[in-house]
Amino acid sequence: MTIDIENAFKATAKSTSDFLMTNGQGCYIPAYQREYSWDRENIDRLFEDARNGVVMVLKRPETISFLGTVIAIHDIKHQTVKPIYHSEMPSKVMTIIDGQQRISTFMMANVALHDTVRRAHTRFAKKSDTHFAWISDQAQQLLALLEDTVILDMKTGDEDYRYYPRLIRSYLDVWSKRQGQGEYTSPVAHLIWSYFQHEKSQSKAFKAEAPSEGLEDIARFNRVQSVYTHITRRLKKIAALNPPGEENFDILGCVASSDFAEAIFGYPFPDEVVTYVTTQAEDADTLHKAYCELLSTIVFARYLNERMAFTVVTTKSEDDAFDMFEALNTTGEPLTAFETFKPKVIDAESIEKYEHSPSYEEVGRIERYLDQFKDASKKQKATSEMLIPFALAENGEQLEKKLNAQRKYLRREFEFTEIKDSLKSQRAFVRRLAHTAEFLADAWDAPVGTPPSFTSLRINDPDVVLCLQLLKDMKHSIIIAPICRFFGQALDAADDAEKAKRSASFVSAIKATAAFSILWRGAFGSTGNIESKYREIMREGVGSVPPLSARPPGDKTGIVSYANYLRALKALLEEKKLLEKNDWVKSAARQPIYSKSRPVSRFLLILASDDAEVDNNTPGLIVRGRRDLFPMVSYDVWMGDAAFEVEHIAPQTRNDGLSGWDAAIYEDPDTVHQLGNLTLLPSLPNKVASDRPWAQKRLIYRALSAETEDVFTDTLKQISKEDAKFSERAAEILSGSGYLRMTRALCERSENWTAEFIAQRSERLAGLAWDRLQPWLISASL
Repeated sequence: MTIDIENAFKATAKSTSDFLMTNGQGCYIPAYQREYSWDRENIDRLFEDARNGVVMVLKRPETISFLGTVIAIHDIKHQTVKPIYHSEMPSKVMTIIDGQQRISTFMMANVALHDTVRRAHTRFAKKSDTHFAWISDQAQQLLALLEDTVILDMKTGDEDYRYYPRLIRSYLDVWSKRQGQGEYTSPVAHLIWSYFQHEKSQSKAFKAEAPSEGLEDIARFNRVQSVYTHITRRLKKIAALNPPGEENFDILGCVASSDFAEAIFGYPFPDEVVTYVTTQAEDADTLHKAYCELLSTIVFARYLNERMAFTVVTTKSEDDAFDMFEALNTTGEPLTAFETFKPKVIDAESIEKYEHSPSYEEVGRIERYLDQFKDASKKQKATSEMLIPFALAENGEQLEKKLNAQRKYLRREFEFTEIKDSLKSQRAFVRRLAHTAEFLADAWDAPVGTPPSFTSLRINDPDVVLCLQLLKDMKHSIIIAPICRFFGQALDAADDAEKAKRSASFVSAIKATAAFSILWRGAFGSTGNIESKYREIMREGVGSVPPLSARPPGDKTGIVSYANYLRALKALLEEKKLLEKNDWVKSAARQPIYSKSRPVSRFLLILASDDAEVDNNTPGLIVRGRRDLFPMVSYDVWMGDAAFEVEHIAPQTRNDGLSGWDAAIYEDPDTVHQLGNLTLLPSLPNKVASDRPWAQKRLIYRALSAETEDVFTDTLKQISKEDAKFSERAAEILSGSGYLRMTRALCERSENWTAEFIAQRSERLAGLAWDRLQPWLISASL
């Protein structure tokens, strides 16, 4: 069987007015559709898009605002319409599968606009001056258009029943030209019908009211009534010349632009209109304010109806419509900021050229990342977490998590360039966003247990994988922005040689970032306002070092340079007197690092334990041994199945029943959490060692670091003598843990564990950690 796929689905781009006033068309909401559910925030967002669109027309006359997809069934046989008078049906019925919220809102907005314009224009209708006659004529043209978008004239019928609301709902409404058959009690259809009755006979403002009978659920109408009231209030603010905030647009500036007039009206404003609007003093002419407000309303209404557009996807069957609905993933969840941004990209490239444009591939990269999140709320969250670092990398902006703020950001920043090279710059903007998405997909959001990777770059440095995993485990997402700048630079390399060079800078930048963050957090214990320092690097630059963001504010130029980045990191450390080893060690040794950040404390212990050997001159301490003696700095150690946990040597809580612990340790609550009172143990041995006298704990450390089975067995016997309750299970755990070299030094200390020794050990471990970190803060790729 041959299937005519081309005619199974049809997609057409239409302005809102073109769609609503299609000749002979009525829109039908089937019974399974949800009730009207938009609230004030939805209205505000729609009106803000329209207001911003009017403003953009001044800069780009061809501006259009895309509103997404409307999915409808062209119900030729009226199979979806119930109840029905077949002979009374409109010639074209569109059953709305997706888009009823937007369609309903536009119809209510057009009712409110019609009511506003019909009452306002009467003040000028009988005046003969050219500018008054012009605006009266424009108002009457607009009134005809607005009425045609909400009312379908069937040409014949009983009195007013020849006029159909263009949108009705199943079961609640019935189209008919016959009085006694036609019925409109659903909230939106009743609002349209009652306004039509009102405007014929009354000059006062229309007020939406529920029908006196036939309405089963008043709450449904209350929502529509509330939204309509909010629409009317917003229209007043948009039209006002000097409202609070930024509700309106500059109608005086619009009138002064001939390009704007051509774009909105199709011809220039008459000179008399320009003169009157831009020079007439408001206090000298009481009509001036009313004139300007009416003109603002007309301009806004025209943009709303003629410059805002749907992609109307039409099918012939309900099954096909639902297939399309599911394919487009239209749900009750709000569209993500990226989903609303994508049409802007398509518009910039033009829909005819989009699939063969550079932006098409970049959008694909972004969608490949976001499409892995099947749950709508998770996709919303992932989009937000992509845009926040992107904004910081793009222009140093601290983007909010709010969806509306992120939508505004993308829309605003996409229009940042000069007209002559806007498409080139807009493509670069989308490409940088794709870089962020790819970095998140391959590295930052890699599944648990999967090492970060860089699919497009050839990188085999094990330290860089560890550093990135560390930063992830610290939840240090602020660093995504600077790292993505180097990642993107490497991806954009012109050839393999350039890519290798830039990849080296990328690797060095990750290491330097990890070193800086660990040194900073280690010295301050807490975050020490570190996020503001990274923002400073991105947005302002540090000292003479230029900012790292792509388009920093003002007249600054963003530069991706590892040498500059390293200079900035070092300058920030030097500013806090943390660039020299002795200064940093003193600061880090005093910090209760475990209570401030467990990942940082654990990493510092790993760094200090790397290739460590017992200090024979000071029992209990370690020194750096020969290279590869006991490697600890690796992704496998950090993420291994038996990953080391941080163990407090002196128990965290004072217990006078446990001997060997200096009472001074607990005089300052920070001491017990300092680096010198911590070590690394696997999880189960950690539990065995916890909360014991120092003598027993020393023996456990000795058992864990025993190099022969005889020493291990003898040590277990000593532990059993010290603790008669030492269980066989505990002995099995110690035996199963294998050889743990890092506890050798601890069991060499025969004296009590004191606060003084903790301080001494803290400085030693901090110094060893510094030695391991310092090579990551050098200009390796310069």
